[in-house]
Amino acid sequence: MALIMIAEDTVEIAELLKHILQARGHQVVTVSDGLQMVEKAKDWKPHLILADIMMPGTYGTAAYKALQADPDTADIPVVFLTAVPLEQARKLISEGPKVRLLKKPVEIPVLLKAIEELLPPKN
Repeated sequence: MALIMIAEDTVEIAELLKHILQARGHQVVTVSDGLQMVEKAKDWKPHLILADIMMPGTYGTAAYKALQADPDTADIPVVFLTAVPLEQARKLISEGPKVRLLKKPVEIPVLLKAIEELLPPKN
């Protein structure tokens, strides 16, 4: 299956997401801040990133913009999870072909659908 990076500073949320995704056959790696998200995405080249918007170090939105500026990571799709109202979050980052914004607490079926939509087709 896919290699998915979780960028989440709340350990309990990261572990829950990791468990759900591993149970569906995905490989999962985790980081706890935006700086690690950028650094490790360059090393690991995940198929998809689940990112909190508000994290220590660098917000997920700033990390995403850094990834978009790098040709090696620009094609990685991102699902942002946020406790911020979606209207406010959309001012920071807009949804598009490779970006989804989901409200915390996220409903698992909604999250899985977003992941399925963004993951590259299976070979």
